[in-house]
Amino acid sequence: MRWFCALLCFLPASLLAEWRILDQQPSEPGEGVPFRVKVTDGAATANLILIVFHPNTFGIRVVSNNEWRYPSVADAAGSTDAVAGVNGGYFQADGTPVGLLISDDRTIHKLDTVKLLSGVFYVRDGKPGLIRSSRFARIKNVTQAIQCGPFLLEDGRAVTGLNNQRSAPRTFVFTAGNSVWGFGICRSVTLAEMGQILAVPDLLGRASVVSALNLDGGSSTQFWARSGDEVTSSSTLAVVANYLLLVHRAK
Repeated sequence: MRWFCALLCFLPASLLAEWRILDQQPSEPGEGVPFRVKVTDGAATANLILIVFHPNTFGIRVVSNNEWRYPSVADAAGSTDAVAGVNGGYFQADGTPVGLLISDDRTIHKLDTVKLLSGVFYVRDGKPGLIRSSRFARIKNVTQAIQCGPFLLEDGRAVTGLNNQRSAPRTFVFTAGNSVWGFGICRSVTLAEMGQILAVPDLLGRASVVSALNLDGGSSTQFWARSGDEVTSSSTLAVVANYLLLVHRAK
């Protein structure tokens, strides 16, 4: 027992403490508008901006940035009258997607077997989904899709084995159940910390995140949202090859 207690003294505080909510603005997320959450593990704090939506009100479009025509997610959102947007998946220096990319029913790049690209966010019959890449082949009639990774959260639990060394800006897409979806940004945490943060109970007010997939981060991290006359955006460090955009459903 003495040996065990002594060992605890040398463990990083982040491994001994759990993340908890310090503040939520507003207290419950509004649909399609920025929801800000501040969390702490006792040693550090992290700030998230989340966009929550219901698929019967909003839809997701995957937009390919062909010929680099959109310098930022704000430009891409403006061209489609979107209310919010975030950067998409990984890509080569020439803009070629890394992993599956489907935009408006058009397959731009095929599914990849690289281990990092562990999941696919997709839209079928107007309904979003998150699935392991190894199981995606059984999904048919997909109109929008981005393959990315790693998974941060599954079944409400942070995925184990995620990198806990490199802190960077992070973007991600998530679900709190079939009727509640969203995406968000956090600056700056490790992948392991991101998974732990998203697993915090009641992170979405009275709801909790069930599953979450990491998007391209670091210098590719972009976020933009418009609520009335107010615009929320992150600084754009690089032009990226694809975006996820939130758009109103046609009535």
